[in-house]
Amino acid sequence: MTFSYFITVANRLDPAARLSAGHRERIAEIIRATHGLLRAELHIPADIATYHDDGAAPLLELRLEFSCVETFEAQVSSGGHIWQLSRSDDWISMGASHVTHQAMLTRTFLPLPGMDGDSTLCSYLVHYPGSSEDLNAWLTYYLAHHPQIMLDYPDVLQVNVFTRIDWCDSMPWTRVNYMQRNMLTFASPEILLEALTSPVRARMREDNARFPMFSGAALHHAMSTILIAPTTGTLFSRRCDPLELLNHHQNQENSYDLDKFI
Repeated sequence: MTFSYFITVANRLDPAARLSAGHRERIAEIIRATHGLLRAELHIPADIATYHDDGAAPLLELRLEFSCVETFEAQVSSGGHIWQLSRSDDWISMGASHVTHQAMLTRTFLPLPGMDGDSTLCSYLVHYPGSSEDLNAWLTYYLAHHPQIMLDYPDVLQVNVFTRIDWCDSMPWTRVNYMQRNMLTFASPEILLEALTSPVRARMREDNARFPMFSGAALHHAMSTILIAPTTGTLFSRRCDPLELLNHHQNQENSYDLDKFI
C-alpha cells in the first residue's frame, strides 16, 4: 500500500470560479518536482451533472502519492517542498479562500494502466466527512463489498479507497479527518456518465442499505483529472531509509525557488 496526500482548494466567494490554464500548469510543474513522489493527479471540476447533485465541486483538488509516510512527511514539514508551496502567493492569486489537507492510506482495487505523459481523464471523487459508530465494522464491511461492485462499472480504469491515518506536518492549512475517500477514474466525462446510468448503480444502492451505521453523507464530485508524472524519479521507492530522508531533506531546505512559478 502507498500513502496519498489530498489538498482541496475552495473559492467560497465564487464557487463557479475556475482555474486558468496558466495556474494549472504552474501548480503541476511545482508538484512534479516533489522529491519521492510516485505519481500525482490534479483535479478540476468536470462541469457535468450527475444524479448525486452534491453541490459545487472544489476549485482544485490534488492527490500526491508516496511509497511511505516518512517520505511524505519530509515534504510537508518545515522547509519541505510542499511546505514551501503552501507559502506561495499563488493560492491567493487563484482565488483560494479555504484550503484543507489530509494524508490517507491508499487501498488500490484497480490500478490505473500506464498513460503517456500528462494525460487527462475524468474521476468521480467521493468523501465521507462524517463518522461511524464502529469504524472497524464500517471498514470491514465496506472494503469487503463495495469496491467489488465498483469494479463492475463499464470501462472503469481505476478504483481506489482511501482510509485515514495519523501524520505529522507543518502546513498552514486546515486539517480534515474524513473517515474515507473513494476515487473512480474513467477515460472521459461521457464514459463516467454512461457508467453511472448502468445497472451497477442499482447494486451500489442496494449495498448502501447494508452499510453499518454512520453519520453524515457521502459527497460526490465529477472532476477532470490531469495525471502528473514526477521528474525526480523514484528516489525513495526502493525503501524508506529515515537517515537518507533526513539528509536529503536538510540538503534541499534552501534549494527551492518558487518565485519563478508565481
